[in-house]
Amino acid sequence: MLKKQKMTKITKLDKTNIKTDSRKVTPGDIFFAVKGSVYDGHDHIQEALKKGASAVYCEKIPGNFEKVAREKFIVCEDTKSAIALAAKDVFGDPSGKLRVHGVTGTNGKTTCVFLIDAISDVLGLRSGFVSTVFTKETANKLKRSTLTTPDVVTLNRMFAEMVADGKKSVALEISSHALSQGRILGIALDSAVFTNITPEHLDYHKNMQAYFNDKTRIFKNLKPRGAAILNADDFVVMSISTKIKASKLISFGIKEKANIRAENLRFFSNGTEFDIKVEGVGTVSIKTKLVGEFNVYNILAAVSVFVAPKMDLTAIKKGIENFSAPPGRLDRVKSHAPFKIFIDYAHTPDALKNVLSALKRLAPRKLICVFGCGGDRDKSKRPVMGRLASELSDLVIITNDNPRGECAKSILDDIEKGMAGKNNYSIIEPRRRAIHEAVSTAGERDIVLIAGKGHENYQIMQNEILPFDDKKVAEEALKKMGYC
Repeated sequence: MLKKQKMTKITKLDKTNIKTDSRKVTPGDIFFAVKGSVYDGHDHIQEALKKGASAVYCEKIPGNFEKVAREKFIVCEDTKSAIALAAKDVFGDPSGKLRVHGVTGTNGKTTCVFLIDAISDVLGLRSGFVSTVFTKETANKLKRSTLTTPDVVTLNRMFAEMVADGKKSVALEISSHALSQGRILGIALDSAVFTNITPEHLDYHKNMQAYFNDKTRIFKNLKPRGAAILNADDFVVMSISTKIKASKLISFGIKEKANIRAENLRFFSNGTEFDIKVEGVGTVSIKTKLVGEFNVYNILAAVSVFVAPKMDLTAIKKGIENFSAPPGRLDRVKSHAPFKIFIDYAHTPDALKNVLSALKRLAPRKLICVFGCGGDRDKSKRPVMGRLASELSDLVIITNDNPRGECAKSILDDIEKGMAGKNNYSIIEPRRRAIHEAVSTAGERDIVLIAGKGHENYQIMQNEILPFDDKKVAEEALKKMGYC
């Protein structure tokens, strides 16, 4: 929620001169000193002024500036709210001109956002989206993303471009970091989807309660007639249902009573069949290319944003059935091999469990899992993921993910601690060699899962960002075997 600010009106404020990064300031710009989780903009005011900033919004005037260039300072209660209000103003409040569907949760956000976009298009609503993988701002052009949820100025700029392009709706993936850091302040939502919650990012949030509290901030951005959409089968998510101030509350699920339910589920290696029952509307049969129960939840979540007394179930069915998995989301590697290879972004215990369980349900002769854990991130999940992988797979190869600044071996050691007493795993530190080993080991009716990096086309090793694409490496291994 935006805090009211005592802000001086600056006539030169426009779309190009709002800056929060002192390194990007040019003469005449307005610098907003925003305090982040790592850096505090107040420490960089001097640099911004040296580069020609005409004004500085800040929460306090640094002591060394009290007598110098004081007229350039505008003190406000909260600079995060100040820049959100400024961005909303100069870009013409674009979120108020679009149907904005926000999606948060530990897992499933990206697939849900892609699904909302696909269904919107079939319904004749020209749409855009912002996700971990890509953004779609103008026409159907996709741009690779750098952040799951950009800063509030960038979001307003993106939405303004969508409005100018004639788009009517947008699906927005919203991370817990973005909610915690105020990156969606002032972005008005027509629907707020909470997919699920399991332990993640505890290195940042410190504990599950703080993580959950940050996730629930999404509902503060609902428009007066906005809908709160909750996973009925996640009791933690549903616990917020009595506390949300929303004109509509819609639930979705498979097991518990919900407004939108999936029934008669049937799982196959090339997709899933089930019925969607929408309370007060009707039932429609679905044949989707998406694999696994967790993807049924993603579909239900996406359908929920379109709930209305006269919703077009036929068009929604078409949108779902024409939809293919986003890059790196249980993305099958095409080949003539007698076994199957899937690439997935699963980098949390729950996501890895869901994907392995979905593949195990397909009754492979042998399930082979290749995965690692990221460095400089929550260490507590590493042995948990090791245990889950060894319990649900026939063979596990532990390897590098993105070690970042951490010692790669120490990450692998942490994972191995959860595999005590198991003898169905090996450790191959170089990721390329691990993938080649998994593919060359696979036989008829086996399934290979390469998890953790999904759509990423790089690997972070110490201070280097190296080109690396799991799918291309898997294809390389298949080609070596004569299958590609």
